[in-house]
Amino acid sequence: MIKIAERDRDRKVVEIVKLFLRSAIFYRKLFSDYRRGGLRFSDVQELVDDKGQSMLFVLKKNCQVLFRDNDQSTEQERLFDLAIGSIFHEAMIIRENCYQLEVYMPKVSLLKKKAVKTPHEKRFLRGENLILTRANKRLSEELKETNTLVVNTLEQLKDLLTGYNENGLLVRFLLEEEELVEEAFGKGSLDGIFSIMYKGGRLEGLLVAAKSYYKSGYYNKAKEMTGRALAISPADNIRFLHLFYSGMGDYYERDFPKALEDFKQARELAGSLPEDKHSLEKIESVTSKILEFQHKDD
Repeated sequence: MIKIAERDRDRKVVEIVKLFLRSAIFYRKLFSDYRRGGLRFSDVQELVDDKGQSMLFVLKKNCQVLFRDNDQSTEQERLFDLAIGSIFHEAMIIRENCYQLEVYMPKVSLLKKKAVKTPHEKRFLRGENLILTRANKRLSEELKETNTLVVNTLEQLKDLLTGYNENGLLVRFLLEEEELVEEAFGKGSLDGIFSIMYKGGRLEGLLVAAKSYYKSGYYNKAKEMTGRALAISPADNIRFLHLFYSGMGDYYERDFPKALEDFKQARELAGSLPEDKHSLEKIESVTSKILEFQHKDD
């Protein structure tokens, strides 16, 4: 068993979620192509291969490392790993049958048109007809079964996300890639996912993302998230954070007058709020640095 640092684990979870959503969307397209008679082996190969270059191969390996070979994994994570493994192996069967039909079917059709056939050719045709008929049937069955697996695993992912409500990197990804999320789950689905993850729904998710951006030094992104949160609720605690993050961004962009004004307004709000010791200390520290810079310039 291996242990993974929390930050690395959070990042790997994001990679897994992103890759599965993309794989599910890609598979949906393949299934649609098959129904229209346009399924191609080259497209299936992009989804799944045995050389480590396809979406499902990388996804399967990532899940194995993080969820199966890791004593930190939860029961839900281990179940998700099993589901991804099943999808991978079913997709490999689809790949094999698709290859047989795409490569051998045209050659068999040409041989059938041959006016005079040798005994060996006749025997080959009889056997190959059985193989291709079976491959066609298997392809249809496997595509339908894998589609059900993908749909069920998407629902399973929603439950899995409830365990990641403190993973700021994941919340940032969900907000940044809302179009991808909604393409996989349906329009308006992100609100439903946030309602599962947080009592405060999207509003709380935005604040988690803002805090994560702030810790990573992306102050303008933190400001953007609190700005979006203010559009949902103009509460004083959100306004305070918005002004704090805005001031930090202004400070690092060396817009000192704007930073001082942001911090001034934040302090005025702080008196009516539960104490945020870290933020207030940071405001005082940065304000002192700005005043010191200004004094030196004078």
